[in-house]
Amino acid sequence: MKATAMLEKKVDSPVHSRETVIRFDEGLIGFSDCKGFVLMENDDIAPFRRLQSTDHPGVGFLVIDPSLIVANYHSMISKREWESLELSSPAAGIALAICIIGPSSTGSTGNLQAPLIINYEKMVGKQIILTDSHLASRHPLL
Repeated sequence: MKATAMLEKKVDSPVHSRETVIRFDEGLIGFSDCKGFVLMENDDIAPFRRLQSTDHPGVGFLVIDPSLIVANYHSMISKREWESLELSSPAAGIALAICIIGPSSTGSTGNLQAPLIINYEKMVGKQIILTDSHLASRHPLL
């Protein structure tokens, strides 16, 4: 699969300006020492994007907008979570799910239970856990 091949390529460590780095002050689950990330787009892997650590060049994640998989996904995230990033409404924020690409498209999953939410204007984000949902940490993408 193209996305897997792209992720296996060696990642160079370009210099990123502060305006392009998204800060996750608490890090991500299992990656607490990774606080800065850049969201990279590439037509070859669309609708996926790459969330690349600026702290550790070997750490990067394939992510997708979860609303492409589950309708009204943003509304499943509490208003309190969006407000914690100084967003007045879910529409002003970005939600992303970390994905795992399986050997076939039917084996590919996304972590819809622990999305990343981002205030793109302030370039801050955090990972949350949705406890009141039917969504799984390995939710099928298809």
